[in-house]
Amino acid sequence: MNNEIIQLFIKYLNNQCSKTELEKVLMLIEEGSYKSEWEFVLTEDAAALVNSDHQLALSFEVVSGLHDKIQHTITEENNKTTTLSLSVALWRKIAAAAVILVTLGAGTFYYFSGQKNIGDLVQDIAPGGNKAILTLANGKKIILTDAKNGELAAQGGVVVTKLADGKIVYTVKPGKAGNSTPNTIETPKGGQYLIVLPDGSKVLLNAASVLTYPASFADLKERRVQLKGEAYFEVAKVVMKDEEAKHKERRMPFIVVTDKQEIKVLGTHFNINSYADEPLTKTTLIEGSVLVEAAGTEKVLSPGKQAVVGPDGLTITEANIDEVLAWKNGYFMFESEDIESVMRKISRWYDVEVVFEGDRPKDGFGGTVSRFSNVSKVLQKLQLTNKVHFKIEERRIIVTK
Repeated sequence: MNNEIIQLFIKYLNNQCSKTELEKVLMLIEEGSYKSEWEFVLTEDAAALVNSDHQLALSFEVVSGLHDKIQHTITEENNKTTTLSLSVALWRKIAAAAVILVTLGAGTFYYFSGQKNIGDLVQDIAPGGNKAILTLANGKKIILTDAKNGELAAQGGVVVTKLADGKIVYTVKPGKAGNSTPNTIETPKGGQYLIVLPDGSKVLLNAASVLTYPASFADLKERRVQLKGEAYFEVAKVVMKDEEAKHKERRMPFIVVTDKQEIKVLGTHFNINSYADEPLTKTTLIEGSVLVEAAGTEKVLSPGKQAVVGPDGLTITEANIDEVLAWKNGYFMFESEDIESVMRKISRWYDVEVVFEGDRPKDGFGGTVSRFSNVSKVLQKLQLTNKVHFKIEERRIIVTK
């Protein structure tokens, strides 16, 4: 499946499309293309609408929902004074979307509607979102979720700014050397956040993660950051003078340090999963090249490969890129995972306590679910295997066989 299209459809269903993106979605609806992507996104997000065996009633409900989504999207994009007036042509496109929903989702809807009562999942918990705390070198803490857009702080020659999309950006004032004292950004359970470092590198932090980095890389010979948890890196290429090579230019290394490994890159895209409660540390290369040092061994990764650090030392395997980047692209993807691994991911993203009662299922669980869904939808899908059962009590999920 096309991850870019999946992400676009997920944004559409969550009222996050720009005007241009909305036009693209509606064009794809008319073309009838990317049906497998529609099926994945729409059946996951539309299953909650099931309350009747009558598809006609469902169609009306879906059309109403899509109208609301488009109304919000265009009003937001056209800003603040224009009221949307839907044309006949646009309503035809909306109706077409409803037909796709009902057609592609029919099997799933039937499957869900035929299931036994899921009363233990009546209580529900919303998914995580953009939440983080920024700690400056002087110890000042800024709750980024609540902070207003604009300049947040100035540290020497470095300015920290929050943009309209929530992104945090570091910039060095012209003529200033900057300040290399460490800053820290930390996401809680149920949080994720995107930060642009002083060198232009982008880092997306997953839930329950911590990144420590200099407020400026100026006058440094390397860019060194420390990570706890999981993050996706897009490292910018930075050229510097090499005094030892008669003022020739060379690329400034970017080094990520975790508790079990050190990754050295020059400019590339990669994902690191290094949670303390996970048995393995995994570094997956998307593009470029990285050097992984761990357990007294060095390995160079090529795109599509994964470095795994565990009890057996450092090994290199083929990566399932879709599974690795699922969190970044807005969904869970479980690939023959044991229930403990599945519930660790759910616990981090929904900020819940997980309690196991009795024997734990030994089966491997697989499937994909939108991370924008409430927790009950994720649990329902797992529960359909008849291998595991869940009960929600406030912010606690009880797992039984």
